[in-house]
Amino acid sequence: MDNHDGIRSRSPVAGLPRGRLSFVEVLGQSVAAVAPSAVMVTVPVLILPAAGHATVPVFVATTFLFLAVGYCITQFSTRMVAVSGIYSYTVKGLGAGAGVFAGWSVMIGYAGAAMASTLGAGAYLAALLNRVGVRDSPLIVALLTLAVGAVALALMIRGIKLSARISLAIEMFAVVAAAVVLTVLAVRGGSTPAAASSDVHDAPGFALLLATTAFVGFESATTVAREAKRPFETVTRAVRWSPLALGVLYVFAAVAQSGHQVTGGNAAPIVLSLPGSDGPGSTVLSVVLELGITASWFACVIGSCTALSRTLFAMGREGVLPPALGKTHKRFRTPSVALLAAVPVITVVPVVYLLVVGSARSTLIGLLAVSAHGYICAYLLVCVGAPVFLRRIGEPGRLPTIIGIGTAAAFVGIIVWAALTIDAPVWIATITYAVLVAAGMAVFLIRRRIEPRLPEQVGVFDETTADQVLNDYDPWQVLR
Repeated sequence: MDNHDGIRSRSPVAGLPRGRLSFVEVLGQSVAAVAPSAVMVTVPVLILPAAGHATVPVFVATTFLFLAVGYCITQFSTRMVAVSGIYSYTVKGLGAGAGVFAGWSVMIGYAGAAMASTLGAGAYLAALLNRVGVRDSPLIVALLTLAVGAVALALMIRGIKLSARISLAIEMFAVVAAAVVLTVLAVRGGSTPAAASSDVHDAPGFALLLATTAFVGFESATTVAREAKRPFETVTRAVRWSPLALGVLYVFAAVAQSGHQVTGGNAAPIVLSLPGSDGPGSTVLSVVLELGITASWFACVIGSCTALSRTLFAMGREGVLPPALGKTHKRFRTPSVALLAAVPVITVVPVVYLLVVGSARSTLIGLLAVSAHGYICAYLLVCVGAPVFLRRIGEPGRLPTIIGIGTAAAFVGIIVWAALTIDAPVWIATITYAVLVAAGMAVFLIRRRIEPRLPEQVGVFDETTADQVLNDYDPWQVLR
């Protein structure tokens, strides 16, 4: 029997390894999914035209907002071990329907971030090759983007421990490189690449929406909870402190860039222009920066796809999606089917988008805007779900209720404010997100008609099994 006297003989998420990742490796998952060094030299530049002198306050406000999101998420991470993070958490708080909505939303977020990251890595690689005589063009960027996706897929199938270590190492190098270059920019004066004439200007609502993309993915450590050592402690620490550390980096980057001349055009690659770029010292710094940010985008591909694959894996195990997605690699014990299904799509979509639009910058903005919609809606739901969850398990509290509802209201405000910006990129992103999440919910409704008990099966998490009880293993199961 799979269940005897309330104790399972097999965990619902069996197949994934348990207790392999240290705190540093768990933190590496969150850091990789955010790609802070790439954000430091990209997102402030994209926000400057929309926010102007309010760029630094925008990042400060967003930091506090995500500290509140982290607080809400830790109400779950200290009580249950999930492999799909926000998706499973929202199911436990608000029920199957809202949980599946949150699951599709966060997958749109992960997928959009991964697509933007493959494109970002391709754009920076193209800039590096341009230095040795390979002419930069959308076709070259497209080919490099495909190569980035292929290498990332091979690493992720090989194993989370290896990919987490690689991601953290290259991200630390990239952060140092970005910090050095931005410090030079702030001290010596210089220029940053401009938004194109078609970008959004004087739109603080859209600026806030884009600023959220600088933090999104910080919670992805929750998707490797089963694979973490001491998950209640390590995952919670990663989620709790990541927004604060990220906020410090972004405010520094915004201060360094906000006072400088903006140059460039729509066709320009997303690369920082250093002062006195004709000099050998500046050339070296430019190369270091481009190498670092290329690595950072690549790390973000791995982090975002890792989180996406774990959510697809959970939905496959539950029956929300085809069961094949819930299978793991026999040797490496990774969700290989989910990765093989997701990564080709994540690689091809930005390539097609780029070849149609012809601009890496416009493509990046579009992908990030769609991704932000997915993340924000998922965060909104998990924040509302946190106090409901605590009440369900008999641990109600006034502070979680105030923070949860207040944070959700703030996200609603950002969405409405951005949507009221009469500009094509915002409306296109909103419509794209709405179509994608509606398609996901339609799949759930169809599957529920086929399997009426499906709502009872969603929201799987790692549970205590009979052999673990016999071996005095600490229970995982959350109180219901």
